[in-house]
Amino acid sequence: MPNFLTLLNLSCGVLSAIFMISSNAQITTTTVTIVMVLMLISLVADFLDGMVARLMNIGSPIGKELDSLADCISFGVVPGLMLFSMFNHFSTDFIYENENLKIAAISLFAFLVPAFSALRLAKFNLDEDQATYFKGLATPSNTLFIFSLFSIYYNNGQIVNPSVDPYLLIAVSIVFSVLLIVDLPLFALKFKGLSWAENYYKYIFLIITLGLVAWLQVAAIPLIILLYIIISIIFRKEITK
Repeated sequence: MPNFLTLLNLSCGVLSAIFMISSNAQITTTTVTIVMVLMLISLVADFLDGMVARLMNIGSPIGKELDSLADCISFGVVPGLMLFSMFNHFSTDFIYENENLKIAAISLFAFLVPAFSALRLAKFNLDEDQATYFKGLATPSNTLFIFSLFSIYYNNGQIVNPSVDPYLLIAVSIVFSVLLIVDLPLFALKFKGLSWAENYYKYIFLIITLGLVAWLQVAAIPLIILLYIIISIIFRKEITK
């Protein structure tokens, strides 16, 4: 059962990649919706596979490696393709172009994300300290941040504010690639019981998150990820206890 959920995560990632590549020339609201649904299925499957393995006490080295492989596709390759698509819309300086695919020079920044996601997942598999918290930004969180930009920027196939976005995307590509591998403790949403005293910073995060989602919907995701990083920095000592 856990491996089935992991393979579901992987399959949805592959389908997302297919839709992104086939829609490279023109991203529509339909493409964004399909990618969002597939991403949500991947996120749920990724959350459940580990939980089911623990509940059934059937964890295995194969499952751990398979999970990282699936995450590398769903939360490494797919967000990289999102950035790749946006970069291509901002540029006319194509280094390769045919009727099905265009590759702009600036879009090469997008491939930092898959590369650093793979490095982050490899480090995670070897690090025993990350059982209760993360070192660096988890790949699903990074994917949510990039998807929020992707969904906000595309409005019926058009880019919002094209004059400033390329520089923002370059910054996102570099900064969030570094955040994936930096030795910064970030809390995991694993509760030590339900008491406020043991989990207060997690409850604070969830309360503010619910308010932001109710107010801004998808546009709230970048703020939520930034809030997550800020709270983790503030409560660093509590996280690593």
